[in-house]
Amino acid sequence: MSRILTQRGAECFEITGEKGESLLEALRRGGLELYAPCGGNGKCGKCRVEIDGGRGRESVLACRYRIDGDISLYLPEQGDGVICRENKSVDITREYGHESGRTGLGAAVDIGTTTLAVKLFDLERGMELGSLGAWNSQSSFGADVISRCQYVMEHEDGLELLKEGIQSQVFELIRELMFNSGRQGESLEELLVVGNTIMEHIFMGLSPAGMAVAPFRPASLFTEREPVYIKDVRALAAPCAAAYVGGDITAGLLSSGLFHREGLNLFLDIGTNGEMALGGREGFACCAVASGPAFEGAGISCGMASMPGAVTAVKWLEKGFETETIGGGEPKGLCGSGLISLLALLLELEAVDEGGWLLPPEEAPEELRPWLGEDEKGNGCFHLSEKVCLSAGDVRQLQLAKAAVAAGIEVLMEEMKVSAGDIGGVYIAGGFGSHLDARAAGAIGMLPEELAERAEILGNSALGGAAMALLDMDSREELYRIRERCRYIELSGDARFNRAFPGHMTFGKEDELEWN
Repeated sequence: MSRILTQRGAECFEITGEKGESLLEALRRGGLELYAPCGGNGKCGKCRVEIDGGRGRESVLACRYRIDGDISLYLPEQGDGVICRENKSVDITREYGHESGRTGLGAAVDIGTTTLAVKLFDLERGMELGSLGAWNSQSSFGADVISRCQYVMEHEDGLELLKEGIQSQVFELIRELMFNSGRQGESLEELLVVGNTIMEHIFMGLSPAGMAVAPFRPASLFTEREPVYIKDVRALAAPCAAAYVGGDITAGLLSSGLFHREGLNLFLDIGTNGEMALGGREGFACCAVASGPAFEGAGISCGMASMPGAVTAVKWLEKGFETETIGGGEPKGLCGSGLISLLALLLELEAVDEGGWLLPPEEAPEELRPWLGEDEKGNGCFHLSEKVCLSAGDVRQLQLAKAAVAAGIEVLMEEMKVSAGDIGGVYIAGGFGSHLDARAAGAIGMLPEELAERAEILGNSALGGAAMALLDMDSREELYRIRERCRYIELSGDARFNRAFPGHMTFGKEDELEWN
């Protein structure tokens, strides 16, 4: 075994690695996070680290470096998440209600593919004691859920490694919240966990392998009302509608109140997977699309997750481009909402044509030429800043992602026999949606433009639903009723989706006609 002396900021660790294994694999076993959206396949170039094996520092990809002796390793500092980083004490009894006669503490947990969020509650009083968020430690296994399923299928200890990692991370956040609120000596009684179906499987110790291949059968949809015990704490996972419409969606429908509304409304939770539901009091039609990791900033040349320095919006001024970033600092990369904002602007400024071609300088409007160049293959390349650029390949990835979402929405409308004008509004949930400019999403054809004008950003509706179901048994029962009223449409092999998808690849007027 080789010693790996690891430093991240001011913190130092020591882990071990076996000769010939990748450095990324050693980090995974050692419980150290390293962003690797391609899952360690050497495609994204995001797992770059610095090592010193006795010949001075050198930069390597952790997934490609093979251990052959003791090394010193220098990891990049992890940015703080942008969800739920505040600690607060707010009595939410009037907002959610709570069951009387309970004692101890409880936690609502949202396990997203990219992020993790936890709220801690005093169960007796229905009081929120604090909330924390972090990046899901499973990011080193890939940006998407299929990469994690594959890891479980290909490694004998894969499920145990992923399960222990996420459970430990959840309980570490809970311990921090208990300490911060001065309640560390009290008893943690219950967890209410929400997430997509695969994340819930892994946390509860069930193999997600059946959802990686057709006919996409989960081991459970968590419709049983009996909790299991994890580290001596009762844990209940929210019921899921299908393999790819999870408890985060049923919880979001609960907290948004859409289940009680007359008429039809569209609920969207867009990320690596795009989960959506169209309906109201009479129930919902649901589906999911594989939108790919572009909305999470993965697979993009200067892409990044929604962390400090990520560009969330871009504007054109007389003297050039103005960016908005998380934290207000210098741009470090493009997250999903920034990517959509930039593309919508470049379409408006005619630097990208309706087919998605990023124009070379000589064909673009004169005032934009200082920001445009060409790559080694002669394709257009847009330089937002010295460090942040957009390539022709990036535009293509966004075309694929937005076409998948748009086609899914079109299938739901066709299933319900309605047009965009019949839908009361669109409600956008999740971390990606928190920064999204819905008008920009409409401009690139991801949403019908008339719906984009009526869009409402919900934030983390899944965590809100988890809190409701944790505190109040009536809300918990309603969560199960919502699940029973969700009708799932499997889009793989659906002729309507296969017909709609190509039509939504383009931008502009041709794309708008596809909604009719």
